[in-house]
Amino acid sequence: MTSAHESRNPRGTLVAIGGGDYEQAEQIDRYMLQLAGGVDALVAFLPTARPSRKMGEKFIEYYGSLGARNVSVVPVYEREDAFKQEHVDALLAARLIFIGWGRGTRLLEVLSGTPIQDALTRAYAQGAVLGCMSAGARIAGALSIAQGTGMEALRDGIDDGPLREEAKGPIQLQPAFNLVPGIVFEPHLGEYNRYGHFLLLASLRPDLTWIGIDERTAVVIHPDERVEVIGSYNVLVSRRKKPAKVVPPGQGRPLETWDLRMDIWAHGVQTTLSELRRER
Repeated sequence: MTSAHESRNPRGTLVAIGGGDYEQAEQIDRYMLQLAGGVDALVAFLPTARPSRKMGEKFIEYYGSLGARNVSVVPVYEREDAFKQEHVDALLAARLIFIGWGRGTRLLEVLSGTPIQDALTRAYAQGAVLGCMSAGARIAGALSIAQGTGMEALRDGIDDGPLREEAKGPIQLQPAFNLVPGIVFEPHLGEYNRYGHFLLLASLRPDLTWIGIDERTAVVIHPDERVEVIGSYNVLVSRRKKPAKVVPPGQGRPLETWDLRMDIWAHGVQTTLSELRRER
C-alpha cells in the first residue's frame, strides 16, 4: 500500500472542481489536459460516482472535442470491479484521471479500502493530474459530507450517529481519501445552497480548513504546494481559526458564532498549501 509520506507529499496535481457538466467547465478541462502533457496524454475517466456507461461515452466524446487523442473509461461500477488488476493498471498509466459527478457516498462505498483507492493515491504521488469534479472533490479531502441539506445545517447541527439514508436533517460526515490532509472540499456551493454546510462546519470544526467551491470554478494544488483558483465564480475559505464564541445548534436554537474568519476568492488568487493549513 502507499506510504504516508507519499500521500502527504505528492508530486502530482489535484484539481478540485465545484461542478459543471462538460462544456460548462471547458476552461478547467483544457487547463488539466495541458497540465497532464497535452492532447497525447493518457486520460482515464472513473465513472463510479454515477455508474452510467452513457456518461463514459459522453466523456470520451467531449474530451475528444478538446483535442485529446487517448481517452478511456476505467469501468469500475461496482465494488468487485475495484479489485481487478487491469483497472488498477489503467489508472497507474494515466496522466489525467477524472473522477466526478454523482454521489460522494457511492465513491466511498465502492472504492474505500480497495486496490483502486490505492491506485489513485499512488498515481497522484507519482505525478498524475487528478481532476476531482463534484463528488470527486468531496472525497479528495480529509472528510466528506455524507448527508445534510442547505441552510438547514445551521439549525440541525452535526449528527455523529450511523449514516442514515435520507439526505434531509443534520450534517453527517465520513472519512474521505485524505489526498490533501487537513483540507475539506465542498462543491456546488452556490448552486446547491450549501452555505449552511460551510458556515456550520467552519464554526464547529476549526481544526480543519474548509474550502467551498462554486460550479465552473476549481482549486488547483500544484506539486510545489502552490494553490490557485481558476474559473468563473467563487471559492470560500475558512482557515483554521477558532471563533471567539460558538453556540452549537440545539433544541430550537440555531447556530451562533462570533469572529468567524472567511475569505472569498476568485480566478487568479494564489496561495500555498502551508498557508491554507496554518492556524490563524
